[in-house]
Amino acid sequence: MKKNKLVAVLVVLLGMVVVASPAMAAGSALRETPLGQGTVRIYDFGSSRLHAFQTGDPLGDTCFLLEGPKQIVAIESPAFKQDIANWKGYVGSLGKPLTDILLAAHPAGGRWYGNATSHATAGAKQAITEGATKKLAESLGETFSPAFDTDIPGIDAVLTPGPNTVGSMEFVITEAGDGYEIAIPAINAIYTHMLGADSHSILAGQDHITAVLASLESIKAKGYQLILSGHHAPETQTDVAAKIAYVKAVRTMAAQSADRADFIARVKRAFPDYVGLNYLEMTAGFLFTE
Repeated sequence: MKKNKLVAVLVVLLGMVVVASPAMAAGSALRETPLGQGTVRIYDFGSSRLHAFQTGDPLGDTCFLLEGPKQIVAIESPAFKQDIANWKGYVGSLGKPLTDILLAAHPAGGRWYGNATSHATAGAKQAITEGATKKLAESLGETFSPAFDTDIPGIDAVLTPGPNTVGSMEFVITEAGDGYEIAIPAINAIYTHMLGADSHSILAGQDHITAVLASLESIKAKGYQLILSGHHAPETQTDVAAKIAYVKAVRTMAAQSADRADFIARVKRAFPDYVGLNYLEMTAGFLFTE
């Protein structure tokens, strides 16, 4: 599939808003506050707080703040102009400086974070500034103009795989395709671009299924109490286990199916309440090239 065609397909797929219930992490207190058309969920870990903003935008985007005693570090940007204004105001209401932002998969939205330092891995920086991530953002901008802010600022600092100190906070970075995963030891959490235990997944062939299972098994083995992702409410290990079971079932049904239509029908029967049917259709296209 040509790159421009793949980008067009992804634009359609990402138009699916995934709705989920909030996850409650062990040992944390959760409260909610409305923000624009979305919701901010605040997890209190004592010396630090996690703020998860489910924007409610057409893409179902979620972005995050890690609030320490003296400063704030952001993860990902909102891309729709009204959400950017709301999020910027919310950050300002916390009364602490935003010093840094980690951008992995959602860099559009302009430099709403002011003089804060933007960070990405070398691979993600390439994808953001001239690769697939940039092309996808541009296509989304065409689809959702003028509400979508296509401005993608440059990356100020490069993260390396392994431990990194950003804004006096410790993160552990793992490369993941054009993006990267962010482990947050202080709150026993990890950020990955997509999870969604109640949604179908995009599985781009057998090799990708193997890689997805390896990533999920690693998250399970490391025992993170909170799993953050860019299109869903924060989730827990229960959701990881459910997603592992789903991916394994999809792999089995793919082997049993005669063709694309048979595969889609089998998966829909097995998971009748899952959202994201466009994701399932994309998976079928990768697994059955008829």
